[in-house]
Amino acid sequence: MCSPIQAMTFLYAYLFTFVLQSTHCANITLQPVSINTTLNSTVVFSCEAVANDLSFRVNNTPATDTNVTDKGFSVTTSSNGGTIRAELQALAYDHNNNTEVRCRAITDEPLQVEFSDTAILMIQGLLDSVVDLDYTFINGSSVLLTWTAPYTLDNVPITGYYIVNGLVNITTTNKSIILSATNPDPCILNNVSVSPINDVGIGSSNNISFYYETVPLITPPVSVVPVIDGQLISLNISINVSTQCRGEYPNSITVNILNTDDAVIKNTSIPTQVNDQLMITGVITVPNNLNTFIVNVSLSNNGGEYLPTPSFGFGFLGPVTNIDSSIDNCSTIDITWTAPTVDDRVSILYYNLSIYDDITDQFLRNEAVYDTSYQFKDEELFRHRYTYVITGVNELGEGISNNDTFSYQRVPRSVTEAGSDIIKFNETSATTFYISTYQGVPRSVNSTVFFSCYTLHFNIPVTIECTGEVPENATVTIQCNGTGVVYDNTELVEYAKQPIW
Repeated sequence: MCSPIQAMTFLYAYLFTFVLQSTHCANITLQPVSINTTLNSTVVFSCEAVANDLSFRVNNTPATDTNVTDKGFSVTTSSNGGTIRAELQALAYDHNNNTEVRCRAITDEPLQVEFSDTAILMIQGLLDSVVDLDYTFINGSSVLLTWTAPYTLDNVPITGYYIVNGLVNITTTNKSIILSATNPDPCILNNVSVSPINDVGIGSSNNISFYYETVPLITPPVSVVPVIDGQLISLNISINVSTQCRGEYPNSITVNILNTDDAVIKNTSIPTQVNDQLMITGVITVPNNLNTFIVNVSLSNNGGEYLPTPSFGFGFLGPVTNIDSSIDNCSTIDITWTAPTVDDRVSILYYNLSIYDDITDQFLRNEAVYDTSYQFKDEELFRHRYTYVITGVNELGEGISNNDTFSYQRVPRSVTEAGSDIIKFNETSATTFYISTYQGVPRSVNSTVFFSCYTLHFNIPVTIECTGEVPENATVTIQCNGTGVVYDNTELVEYAKQPIW
């Protein structure tokens, strides 16, 4: 623009004559604007001005300079009346990115120079990779792939996305796509890459991998182990996936705790992370005041629900009942009992059997019994009396104990028939003299008394099952008819082979 002083330099040629001379100030009427473009494209900056000369400058260097033209810049100008139009053609080489462009207008009279605003040439090359690439299973064989577009210059569009899915190549203008597979193999890792596209070409790729998910034919083994800490019961849950393919791993594990009426008391889940031992583990707590409870573990992935796993029953065991004992083959003691009443899903691991000598009140031994009966040898069982303490044991520990005492000492059977023989008879006599009074007259009397002595042999048969039932003593009682005299004698059995007197 001309200043007022410059404009007035050509006024007043004479003192009495006012002549207005035509002024000509440089005036840029069309400013060059910044351009965003793609690599190796051709762009044109335009500039118009009312001036005597109009030119472009590139990074403050004349556009006609060899160093500038060698970089792919060229200028053309045209004139229409007092207006000059200049165009700067630029090749969007990589080294021309962020180039500053201005045009310069000059007037000769008066001499005046005006510069335009600075325009920037910004060049978009191949695009960077997409971001936030992720996948979501629609089902076990279909995956929704999503991503976010990379940065690109304004007015330089992303024309599409190039997806490589194994041997299949797909182009889409969307920022998502559904990938599907027929009869996918859960053991094969599926690799997918996504690359943005613009006029330059296919940009950098972003990659993602996943396994198509299917339900395994055989549900992996599930273990539920209770841990008791005071009043708190925790359940250690583990799932062995060592024989499963990655696409067969569960991605949802639900644990339900039920009471004996199958009402759900607690519903929870455990993480599905697989450790180095190819195990999935988790811990949950059991609500208080549950003496008996059932645990159901359900597995699933995007392929569907797994086959049901067996229920796990846990309960504090009550006492065993009907403890009984018998003798087998004179030297073996049999013990039997009835298991405590529990829910069918509650297991009994074993029974803790403690044996005590009830006579000496001495603990003898402890046995873990995996049935409801037990046998042990005792060669002298008829001398003993035992107390048995039996306790059921399961995952929650020992239940309520019960005990009973059994004596194996037997009273010999009664004699039902006995025989005797007189093997020797002796008879002797004695004369006695005594004085008696008869009608007041003393008289002497002689009397002879006969004494008899018998030697008897008794045969007493006793039926026994075991040698331990043999009696220690035999007592023979003789009662004389008519006299009421009773004779008895007790002998040790081992000495009773001789006649008893």
